[in-house]
Amino acid sequence: MSLSQFKKTAIGVVFAGTFAVLVANAGGEPESVAEDEQTLFHGMPADEGRLEVFGFCGSCHSINLVLQQKLPREIWDEVLIEMVEEHEMLELNPEIRRKVLDYLEKYYGPDS
Repeated sequence: MSLSQFKKTAIGVVFAGTFAVLVANAGGEPESVAEDEQTLFHGMPADEGRLEVFGFCGSCHSINLVLQQKLPREIWDEVLIEMVEEHEMLELNPEIRRKVLDYLEKYYGPDS
């Protein structure tokens, strides 16, 4: 693993840790947690794959760049290939890749 890949992985872990701290420090106030969560995730719907999309995509560029797209699954798949080949993103294992593509298709596809 190159230093660049390590840094990108570490950033994703930091994002996940930040969210865990927000939840832990919410003091049992669900509304506060929900507000903090929506702020942290830029309004991304809570569902399987959100953390992976946020961590892997948001570790290199603003997550807003992803959220403004309305691409079909096939194009999202090509974007992931390009990110690995051209921009040093870590290659996703098949399970995580499926979660990322499912989430992007559901919430940031042309029919969403």
